Amino acid sequence: MTKGFFENGKIPLMKDGTQWRPFVHVKDTSKAMMMMLEAEKEDVNGEIFNVGSDEQNYQIFNLAERVAAGQGIPFEYEWYGDPDHRSYRVRFDKIVQRIGFSPDFRAEDGALEVRRALDSGAVLPDDPSTITLGWYKSLIEKGLME
Repeated sequence: MTKGFFENGKIPLMKDGTQWRPFVHVKDTSKAMMMMLEAEKEDVNGEIFNVGSDEQNYQIFNLAERVAAGQGIPFEYEWYGDPDHRSYRVRFDKIVQRIGFSPDFRAEDGALEVRRALDSGAVLPDDPSTITLGWYKSLIEKGLME
């Protein structure tokens, strides 16, 4: 979203914007990993945890509004692609109950970090490492991944 706005002045949204996605900041995933390492092993060994919070399940359209507001920009968007029927709303009660995890960052915090990195030139919009699919393709082309 942030990269699309940076390049075009509008937030690109895959139709129809009602699909749900969970978001978590990479710093919060690191925090969760550290908490897991420090937790009682009976609470975490052999377990699978969703990392995030119920409050950070967003419908894409609503997330785009929050991203724009968090950057102090007018909310302008453009639809792209066919309607995306995938929708993922995740529960995080297990990680809260087992280790008391709660995130420190919101999706709009991460979007603002990305925007600042783009504005400063610290991150280039065409860098394949910033988009998962592009990064995987570049690793395959270099023979570093199959």
